[in-house]
Amino acid sequence: MAKDTFYITTPIYYVNAIPHVGSAYTTIVADVIARWHRLHGEKVFFLTGVDEHGAKQQKSAEEAGIDTQTYVDSMAPHFRELWQALNISNDDFIRTTEERHKRAVVPFLEQLQRNDDVYTARYEGWYCVRCEEFKTDTDVVDGNCTVHGTPVEWLAEDNHFFRLSKYNDRLIELYEKHPEFLQPKRAYNEMFALLKQGLIDTPISRRIKWGIPFPGDPEQVVYVWVEALTNYITAIGYERDPEMFDRIWPADVHLMAKEIVRFHAVIWPAMLMSLDLPLPKHVFAHGWLLAGGEKISKSGRGITDLQPRELIATYGVDAYRYHFTRGIKLGGDDASFSLEDMHARYTADLVNGLGNLASRTLAMVDRYFGGVVPSSEAAGDPEKALLADAENADGAAMSRMEAFEVTQAFDAVWEVVRRANAYLVEREPWKLAKDEAQLPLVGAVLATTAHVLGHLAALLSPVMPTATQELWSRLGYDGAPSLRPPSPVGHTVRAGDPLFPRLEA
Repeated sequence: MAKDTFYITTPIYYVNAIPHVGSAYTTIVADVIARWHRLHGEKVFFLTGVDEHGAKQQKSAEEAGIDTQTYVDSMAPHFRELWQALNISNDDFIRTTEERHKRAVVPFLEQLQRNDDVYTARYEGWYCVRCEEFKTDTDVVDGNCTVHGTPVEWLAEDNHFFRLSKYNDRLIELYEKHPEFLQPKRAYNEMFALLKQGLIDTPISRRIKWGIPFPGDPEQVVYVWVEALTNYITAIGYERDPEMFDRIWPADVHLMAKEIVRFHAVIWPAMLMSLDLPLPKHVFAHGWLLAGGEKISKSGRGITDLQPRELIATYGVDAYRYHFTRGIKLGGDDASFSLEDMHARYTADLVNGLGNLASRTLAMVDRYFGGVVPSSEAAGDPEKALLADAENADGAAMSRMEAFEVTQAFDAVWEVVRRANAYLVEREPWKLAKDEAQLPLVGAVLATTAHVLGHLAALLSPVMPTATQELWSRLGYDGAPSLRPPSPVGHTVRAGDPLFPRLEA
């Protein structure tokens, strides 16, 4: 069966500590993209999960004084619960300690071996347990990893190696023929320069206890990063459900933070080339989320006490999702987060913008027309122009979404919010309503803004699913928000409390 599903993934997150604002950011953006494609009638498979093997988990369990399986079993629910709190619509959640994953990793490695792409050699070099990554000298400054700022350790052991260098030329060809494969341009340039320097073979096993035994060598386990990458295929039926696998693979986009791009954009496609499997269509590596100038992380350097649930408790889940979708540019460099910025955006965009547009429209329909959306027969050019803007916003946003310019896509939608509020100020229906002869025009104005709100409820539903469903229902529509909503004329509306209550700074 041919591929018929849009497939998007987040990285699988280490369970050495509870999830934080940074990992939530990646997951929210992936969810917005997944919901956008579902909104447009596509089949979608959205995968996320947790990475439970490797030295990092083993060390964390030892520090906690419990066995490693018990430790990871206690940590994985934190991720499931947070994704539920953030209204994440993932279709699957994979844990790398699950049998379905472990059973599929072994034949993957065995095929690499049969293809003569694995050999044994001595490895000596720096290793960062926090990254679970072998480091070059340029990745180490004063004995510390440049990503986490924590000490690296010198590792010397006999390992199994993957013939990564064998695929150097094919990877260069991939990058030259398909520059869209790796985005944004910053990441592409960095990885293409690495390929031009020439790749060296990479270890794919470790002599530690916690992991999947390496095929044919029970003294070693599969290197956690190699095993982790395979989750993208083990979750969708590789070696288990060929029909499912063919419908979903390849991934349309792997989404992640920039520090793990080399694994996804160099090592992963090389291994897939070895097995003659289709390559992912896109790899997208966003910048870091900074607070106070430092990378937000679960432990070590950076702000360690910034938790999503605290922000959700104050602003609500939809406002949280909105800020990180529109306030943090996906394709940009490292982005700064501050509570001041979040509050200012909440007030300007949601309270004074969308919330104000909805409140004024519904309140005036209730006040002047008994809660029933009036006829739009008196609509003139301004009304027709505004409605056309709302109808055309989907196309403008779609072109941006296809390029993974998520922030810009919703900038296009928010321009309609701005224009609709400006239109109300220009028309001043609250003044026109004082003259009974002007009530047909007042009705046209309110019918127009109500119809525009229907379009906005649909277009913004990937970002704010709860608030937009509430708005859709208040407008008198049934079911879930849908593109091209019919005219709301004749609908009984419900004003209710503000969609976004005003909060103290």
